[in-house]
This record gives sequence, structure tokens and C-alpha cells, in this order.
Amino acid sequence: MIRIVRRVRTAVNPVSTAAAMWWCHSAVRHALTGYGPTAEQRRLIGCGKGGVGFTPSAEQMKARAEAIDELLGRDGYEM
Repeated sequence: MIRIVRRVRTAVNPVSTAAAMWWCHSAVRHALTGYGPTAEQRRLIGCGKGGVGFTPSAEQMKARAEAIDELLGRDGYEM
């Protein structure tokens, strides 16, 4: 009986994984629930713009560090 269950799980796992991946990235999910990526976000993800793999420039990092320092200093936080 255990062998049968293992075989069924082995057969079902790839299908359920593919269905879950489709659902997480589909427009249907966003239309039905309001969650998930919009069409514009999916285009950006597909093109590799922004999101994963995005590396900010040195100027952007410096500006972010200055903004954080300003915020921490303004609220009286000390590092």
C-alpha cells in the first residue's frame, strides 16, 4: 500500500508544482483575488528589469545611505 501511495505522489507532484507556479504568476489570480503581479509587473519580471538581479548604481546607494543617516539622525537615534 505504501508503494502505491509513493507512486501516486511521484506522479502528482510535478503536476501540482506546475499548477501552483502557473497560479502564482497568472493574470487570472490577480483578476480573481486582486493579489499577484499585474500585467506591467509581469512584463518587468520577464525582461529582467528591476526586481531580481537589479543592482543599484553607486550614486543610488550613496543617496540611500544619506537618506537613512538623515532619518536616523532626525529621530534621535544613535549608532
